[in-house]
Parts: sequence; structure tokens; C-alpha cells
Amino acid sequence: MVLYQSLYRQYRPLGFEQGFVGQEHIVRTLQNSLKTGRLAHAYLFSGPRGTGKTTTAKILAKAVNCLSADGPVSEPCNQCELCMAVNRGNAMDVIEMDAATNRGIEEVRDLRDRVQYAPALGRYKVYIIDEVHMLTTEAFNALLKTLEEPPAHVIFILATTEPQKIPATILSRCQRFDFRPLTEGLIAAHLQSIAQQAEANLDPDAADILAFRAQGGMRDAIGLLEQVIAYAQGDITPEQVWQALGTVDKARLAELANSLATKDISAVLKLLDEFGNMGLDYRQLLTDLLELLRERLLQVTGARKNTKLGENLIIKTAPEIMTMMDAVAAGLQDSRRWTHPRLAAELTVIKICNSPGPISEKARPAKAVTKARQESASVTQEKWEEILSLVKGESISSYAWLKEAKAFIKEGDLMLEYPGNYKLHCENIVKPEHRQVIVQAFRQVLGIEKFKVITRE
Repeated sequence: MVLYQSLYRQYRPLGFEQGFVGQEHIVRTLQNSLKTGRLAHAYLFSGPRGTGKTTTAKILAKAVNCLSADGPVSEPCNQCELCMAVNRGNAMDVIEMDAATNRGIEEVRDLRDRVQYAPALGRYKVYIIDEVHMLTTEAFNALLKTLEEPPAHVIFILATTEPQKIPATILSRCQRFDFRPLTEGLIAAHLQSIAQQAEANLDPDAADILAFRAQGGMRDAIGLLEQVIAYAQGDITPEQVWQALGTVDKARLAELANSLATKDISAVLKLLDEFGNMGLDYRQLLTDLLELLRERLLQVTGARKNTKLGENLIIKTAPEIMTMMDAVAAGLQDSRRWTHPRLAAELTVIKICNSPGPISEKARPAKAVTKARQESASVTQEKWEEILSLVKGESISSYAWLKEAKAFIKEGDLMLEYPGNYKLHCENIVKPEHRQVIVQAFRQVLGIEKFKVITRE
């Protein structure tokens, strides 16, 4: 009896040039290091789930040990004894450790004892520590000594989704690579390739929906594809994706956003009723709507190119979009406390429709538009904490200058307000080394690249 293997395991890339998608900046750097023999003793792979951290770690482990050449190779052969052992998961020289379950000091001490032994077959013993941020403080301290003076035959690869939780002493001893969420285009194209190999006919529009729902994670996208293949049992259409996953396509989401912008409560509730009849998950609806608005915000601010769908949205300015995003995000947060998510979704959209003044400029008089632009909107606590977390992960000093500020958006500009006696903070936060770090966080969370510093009495 042949046991079934999940699609993401069947089609896991075996090399940088064998099915690997995206992360070109990381692939190029690692391949150049392998060609020149300039290998670091410790690497840190950070980024969202499903973006290729563990896969890259295994490919790198094969490349440094591949027996097809006398030294490390830029592309593993996947035919030698060691490469095949890594692919099977039983290579003696490649040790995987899950820090979520082996997070104590005893496990790390045991690892320190074992690193002294020479490799059995390859050139290096490669230790892949997944979710390394889960280690205890004592375990990190025990690991630090090994990272400071590692044996010549040992390479550590640390993988994490939360690099800000790793001590600075560990970060400073690793060569860091930040994995980025994959674009919807890359994910959709790869899903088409997998579906073809799996003998499933995947409609391009259905692939786009799966890519949108995956939120930049390839593993999540492949898992969703597998779920839809099992549901459809044949040709996979957009309708079948909606039914299988409980989601809607972007065109229907845009219709909902436009109805909210014009404050048409009847149309909004009718759409929610239709989505309910489709078996939709209302929390997922709010999440998808938030992502659509974020995408439109990036288009408006120039971070992304406009699309036909984006141009069909009534809301055209960043303040309008952010106002609606704040309302949807608050509704999504509240929905977690509700027994019936549909009631939470209905309450959220009704609040948006009944909020003072229309959101869409097309639906408001010119005087109202001028007044609305003069009003200011505060950055939500959830977004501010996300910004601080990103900045803290990059620079502790930048975080120290930023965390004392109060942030709000006025006339489309991000304002950082400090108390009148915080002159030193105002001077330091605009210095290039700090500005570069915080602008990157503002761009990622708010889609805004410029800010102004003001003081209050």
C-alpha cells in the first residue's frame, strides 16, 4: 500500500533551480557564497510562514555537503548519497531541531556536546533550528557560546517567524536573510504548474483566488489547492474555490467596498446575505476586505501599479481608504469575542454606513470633502504596536526614540507628536539611520513613506 503524501511535500523544491519560486535576493547571495566558498558559520532565516525558510535551509545543507564535487556546489545534484538522505529526512549530518518542543537548556546543552563530533559523510554538520525564537532565555545563553566559537565543521541555520524575539547577542553572530511574502502572480503561476503535474485543470481565475487567499505563503497556497482538488474532483472553477474555502473573489469584495463607500446599507446587507448563503466565513470576509483595501492603499500611494479592479473602487484617496480600514480592522478584532461572526460583520458594516459624513468623495459635497481632509485620524493601537515591533526588530535605538511619540494622520501625512520637553527625541528620530528604519515600518503597515515631527505643549 502506497501512502499518500501532501502536495506541498511532493512538490517541495529540491534545489535553487529545481522548483524554487521567488526570494531571488537570497538565492543569489547564497549561490555566490557557495561558489566562492565564503560560508558563514551561522545563518538566520526570518520571514512569514510558508515563504521557503526551511526549504532553503535544506537546500543549503545539501549544497555545502554535496558529494558530486570536491567542495560546496551552488546547486545540489540530488543524486549522491548525501543529497538523497537529506531528501528522505534521515541524513546523519543534517540535524533538524524544533525549538517549539525542544526549547529548554538541557536540549541545547545536548546539542553543544554533539557539535564536537566530526561529520559522518559530508564536509559539514548542519543544524537547522526551526522556530528558534521559542527557546528560553537560558537556552539562548547556552547556545551563544557555541555560536561565538563554533567548530570549523559546523553550520547553524536558525529559522523564525518572529526575529524581534531573538536576543541581539544571537542576531549579531548570524548572517541574516529576510524572506519576503511571495507575490500573487508568482503563487498563481506555481499553482498552475503543480495542478498540471497533479492532473487537475485549474482555471486561471481560480488560481488567482487561491493566491490572494494565501497571503504571500506558498505552503498555504498549495494546501488550499489540495483542499480544492479534493472538493472539485475535476475542473476547478472560481465558484468551486469560493464554495470549498468559504471566500469570495476580488470583484465581489470591490462591490462590497463600493457599497460601504456610498453608505448603501441595503446593498451591503444584501451582499452579506448572499455571502452567507454561499457558506462564507465572515471573519475571513473581513480579513479579505482588509487585504483588498490595503492593496488599493499601496496603489494610491504609488507603492504598486494600478489594476483595473483598483480603478473600479470608488474610494480614491489614502485618508478615505485608511478610515475604512480602521473600521474593518476594529470589526475583525471585535468579531473574535462574538459567538456569531455574522452579527459582528453586520454590526461592523452598519457602523461604517452610519458613520458621520460619507466616505466616498463621489458621494459628498465639495465643502464636506475640504473639511474631511482637514480632519485628523489617529493610528490604531494595533497598527502602532505592529510598527513598534518591526522597528524594535531592526534597531533598538530607533525603537527607543519612536515609542514615546503619538502617531496620527492629518491631511494624508503621518504626524509624530512628542511632548514639548522631548527635544532630544525630535532631533534624533529624523536622523538618517533612524529615519530609514522607521520609514520601512511605516511603509509596510500604513503604506506611508513620509512623516512629520511636531511637539505639543
